[in-house]
Amino acid sequence: MYKHIVLWKLKAEADGLNKDQLAIEVKQRLDALPSVISEIKEYEVAINIGSYGASFYDVILISIFENKDTFWAYTKYPEHDEVVDFIQSVQEDEQIVDYEL
Repeated sequence: MYKHIVLWKLKAEADGLNKDQLAIEVKQRLDALPSVISEIKEYEVAINIGSYGASFYDVILISIFENKDTFWAYTKYPEHDEVVDFIQSVQEDEQIVDYEL
C-alpha cells in the first residue's frame, strides 16, 4: 500500500476567510474527493485542535492507495487539481511524506 500524508499551515486570512474558516473550507473540499476518485482506498482529513504553544500545522490529510500507480492516477483528476489550486492559494506552508507499507 502507498501512504500519502500532507500537512498544511494556512494563512491568517485569505479569500475573505480567517484561518479557522479556511481550515473548514479546506477540509470540506478534501472530504469531497473520495466520492469522485475511485483510487482512494482510505482518506482522513482533520483540523488541528492543539493549542499549547507549539508551531502547529492547521490541516492534515492521511490517504492510502493500493500502490504508487493508483496514487498517481488520483493526482490526475481535475477535481483533485481544483482542490490543490485552492489550497495552494490559502497556504503558508506544506509538508508531504509518502511511503509504502
